Amino acid sequence: MNIEIANRLQQLRKEKGYSQEELAQALGLSRQAVSKWERAESSPDTDNLICLAKLYGMSLDELLNTDETVEEIRERTIEVEEEKKSEEKDDDQYIKIHKGHICNNDHDAEFIRKTKHPVFMITVSSVTALIATVLFLVFGFVFNAWMDCWLFFLFVPLIASLFEAIVETHAFTSFAYPILVTIVYLFLGFEFDLWHPMWVLFITIPVFYIIFDPIDKFVLKSKRIHDEDLDD
Repeated sequence: MNIEIANRLQQLRKEKGYSQEELAQALGLSRQAVSKWERAESSPDTDNLICLAKLYGMSLDELLNTDETVEEIRERTIEVEEEKKSEEKDDDQYIKIHKGHICNNDHDAEFIRKTKHPVFMITVSSVTALIATVLFLVFGFVFNAWMDCWLFFLFVPLIASLFEAIVETHAFTSFAYPILVTIVYLFLGFEFDLWHPMWVLFITIPVFYIIFDPIDKFVLKSKRIHDEDLDD
């Protein structure tokens, strides 16, 4: 669908006093389907076009009137098909990267398709693991600190969770705070024999989630509302 028709559908909906949700209910569709029409990401099928025309009290010609030539419509159709093929190819490549992940439902599959930076995240984990291994061997051979330096390996999931929180989820609770607490506690215990009273650090773990879980939920809810307002 071209942007001109998409804008007309949005204008007509607003003129008739429908929200996206109300129009979707009238047509027996999801709000997302209506939103995609108005963003020119997809087109209504014939039955939906007929229903829209009757709902708005106009003919199909009036509903779909456009100044585009046949050649322009043809070129746009080809571009849309090429974009779809490119997206499907990208999805397949991503799923191959995560071939160990089992999709139990559509939500899992959608998560795989929408993750933004799979290669970047894999690179971060790999580089962190390599650095941890090198540091472990260097400190082990040079200072004979094999017992203490295995803590370097705990930084692999810690750093990965930090980048996930910053780059992927934008959520505080994605950060592996319990691992950070464990690293600090073990370091203080091994180096300064502070097993007691530093065990109290673990009490901060539930406090961390009590504080930041509502914040993450509020931010996520606000983002969804903002996205819906943009669609409307």
